[in-house]
Formats: sequence, structure tokens, C-alpha cells
Amino acid sequence: ANSIPEYHLTTTAINCSNLTNVSLKFWRWLGVEQPTYDHAYIRVSNNGTAWTTVWQNAAEVADSSWQAQEYDLSAVANNQANVYVRWTMGTTDSSWTYCGWNLDDVELWGLAPTLPEVLGDLNCDGVVNFDDINPFVLAISDAEGYFAAFPTCNIMRADCNGDGYVDFDDINPFVVLLSTND
Repeated sequence: ANSIPEYHLTTTAINCSNLTNVSLKFWRWLGVEQPTYDHAYIRVSNNGTAWTTVWQNAAEVADSSWQAQEYDLSAVANNQANVYVRWTMGTTDSSWTYCGWNLDDVELWGLAPTLPEVLGDLNCDGVVNFDDINPFVLAISDAEGYFAAFPTCNIMRADCNGDGYVDFDDINPFVVLLSTND
């Protein structure tokens, strides 16, 4: 509309406390006159009070179809428990009227921490215990079977004697790991 103040569409708090490389992805269909007259913004906050502008129109925007968008929020959102994203329309002048913000498929993406490589943890659950015995036996006896059963695990976790090979020489060191962790 003409002559509007800033109007905001703001998300509820989003927990990014265990995320890094946080980014905002969405589809937009935006129409806004050049910034001398009309304004559109994307802002982010980690407290709901102080806002950081991550995008603003630097020229007229007149999308004629849906446009995929991605913005880096990591400086404000990484490892933060309460992240808010806000789309702002306004202020506008009293002449041309454009369609404003149209949004769809809004997503926040980030990297979760990875578990450290734990020697002897052949099922990749972060601990060495009796649940690792069958995967260990599979790793030393049938590497292809191990890769098929545990495609995201590193078979070298079975190299319990540290010689660079996964073989029967790893059995006794694996048993020691089991007895000290269970």
C-alpha cells in the first residue's frame, strides 16, 4: 500500500543453539519500488530486540515468478537459542504500488555438531559397548558387509591396535576397549 510505516512478519523463536553455518532459505515473489521511495528488508535477531539487516532492496525489485533465496545468518544465529527472522515492508511513499513480500517454503539450515570418531565404536552411536560386538566382527570379517550395514561409519574405528589395518590383530585391543567402557 501507499504511505505505510514498517510492517513486519516475524517468526517465533527458533532454537539454533547447537547449529553453525546457519542460513535462511525461502522462495519469494517480491515487488518493491527503488529504495529512494519504498523499502523491503530481511532482518535477524538473537534476542527479539536488536535486529541485524541481512538484506534490503538496493534497487527496484519486480519479480515475475518465484525466486529461490538464501542468506547467511551465521554471524547472528550460530549457537543461539532464540533466533528470530523478520521480513519488513515499508516505509513506502504515496505514488507507485507494488505487490510487496510473498513468501513460501521458509527453512533455516545449519550444521549440527558431529560425534567424534571413537575407536571401537563400530555402530557409530558415540559409545563403545556390547552393541559394537557384531559390527566389529562384521568389520574384521566382511568389509563390504560392514559398509552396507553402516554406510556412514568409518571402518577404521575397528583398527583398535592402531596399525592401519582392520584384522584379527584388533580383537584383543577391542576387548580391552569393551571392558574399560562398559
